[in-house]
Amino acid sequence: MLDAMPDAVLFSDKAGIITRTNAAVDKLFGYDSAELIGSSVNMLMPQALSSRHDRFIENYLKTGSGRIIGRGRAVEGVRRNGDAFPLHVSLGHITHDGEDHFVAIMHDFSARVAAEAALSRTARLDAIGQMTAGIGHNFNNILTVVIGNLELLEAQLSNPAQHAMLADAREAATIGMDLTAGLGAFGRKSNARCDVIDINAACSAALELIKHTFDPQYVILMELTDNLPAALADSTHLQSALINIALNARDAMPDGGTLITRSEVVTVDDHYIAQELDIEEGTYVRISVTDTGCGMGPDTQQHVFEPFFTTKPVGQGTGLGLATVYGFVRQCGGHVTIYSEIGHGTTVALYFPAIDEIPTEKPLHNKRESREAAGQRTILIVEDNPRVRSVTSDRLRDLGYDVRVAGQGDHAARMLRENADVHAVFTDLVMPGELDGLALARLIEATYPHIRILLTSGYAEDILSREIDDIPHQILRKPYRQSELAEALLELFDLPGSAQGVTSQVKE
Repeated sequence: MLDAMPDAVLFSDKAGIITRTNAAVDKLFGYDSAELIGSSVNMLMPQALSSRHDRFIENYLKTGSGRIIGRGRAVEGVRRNGDAFPLHVSLGHITHDGEDHFVAIMHDFSARVAAEAALSRTARLDAIGQMTAGIGHNFNNILTVVIGNLELLEAQLSNPAQHAMLADAREAATIGMDLTAGLGAFGRKSNARCDVIDINAACSAALELIKHTFDPQYVILMELTDNLPAALADSTHLQSALINIALNARDAMPDGGTLITRSEVVTVDDHYIAQELDIEEGTYVRISVTDTGCGMGPDTQQHVFEPFFTTKPVGQGTGLGLATVYGFVRQCGGHVTIYSEIGHGTTVALYFPAIDEIPTEKPLHNKRESREAAGQRTILIVEDNPRVRSVTSDRLRDLGYDVRVAGQGDHAARMLRENADVHAVFTDLVMPGELDGLALARLIEATYPHIRILLTSGYAEDILSREIDDIPHQILRKPYRQSELAEALLELFDLPGSAQGVTSQVKE
């Protein structure tokens, strides 16, 4: 009968030693009954509760008063693997042959607690939704007054410069109205309005607002590719995202710096890059925002898109900015990546699915031509990220090159001192150790002039070009396609099929 009961039933003596259990106890806690019989019941409780339990039983046996005997209460149990879980216990006391015995009837409260937590979250989100909808309504009323007065003021101004400033203010207020409408949408649990938009137009509108917000110590550059295909995005959210990213960049450049916004078409038709970006293959419009700020380390990059994560002092950041950027881009079927190096700056890239069909570029090479061109050439890969190092090795071997690898510039320098019989060094620019990629490239240029140099980085290549203009170089920007890697190597060795006479080139 005990084993037929769905609830766990356990007997113990007055010392808390388990004397009998049913099958449900074994299932609930993960023990075999043989392991439990003769052991202390405290093994099924967290340590803090077990000490209280002993005092409670001792007091009950002395005084006859207890708060749990004959009734139930919610406590915490501990399974055999150490996991704690919510548990409901009803405890009874019996005396048999002059001995005190206790019986506990227990059942797992995990499902109930999870359901209550879900209901609590739903109620809290509903309350937040109602609150934000109300806030949005009130702000829309205020912004309506602002926009109305700006329009009235516009008719009274004759100075073109004043008209331009007024137009910026009106545009910002309109974006504010759309964003507060988004607060109401949050209350109704609706998604971003992803439509077919002109990415360059949205970028230009955002950049105009950014230019008037930044001090003269900041250089704002915009490099937009002409004739971009239309993309699936939300224009208001995109402008807000770019402004948000730009303001974060400004905080990372307290003494001034450069901010570059670039738009371009990216075709993800290579399984390597698809894995790196965590997106489906296809054609995307990519918007990259690069700053020359302090940068961030790998640990920060792992958490930067999490809600409420911020590195700013208390009161200066909510941690919601990049989280909302990530959320809306993903809603539109895109993806967000971040590349940053401490001391060199940060690049945030937004990928939006392209809608218009665009002509597919003719392949720069085919695999047979690449393998024939590779010949018996050996390339030394210098990359501190083990995953990138492994993928790059596979790529180069697939193209027919012999490969050597080094995890840091210092290691690569030692390898070259021992054996400089390599034809090229393919190195990341920013790495730990005494020799980063730039220092390694200068060492190779001075000591091993026969070795060609191919550089790679996820950082803005136009800024990098100014740092390395004293050495012959090519830069392959991360992430890159297999065809781009192959073409860069063909050009590096001036092999057939490459662009001849190129001594310094940036590969997009």
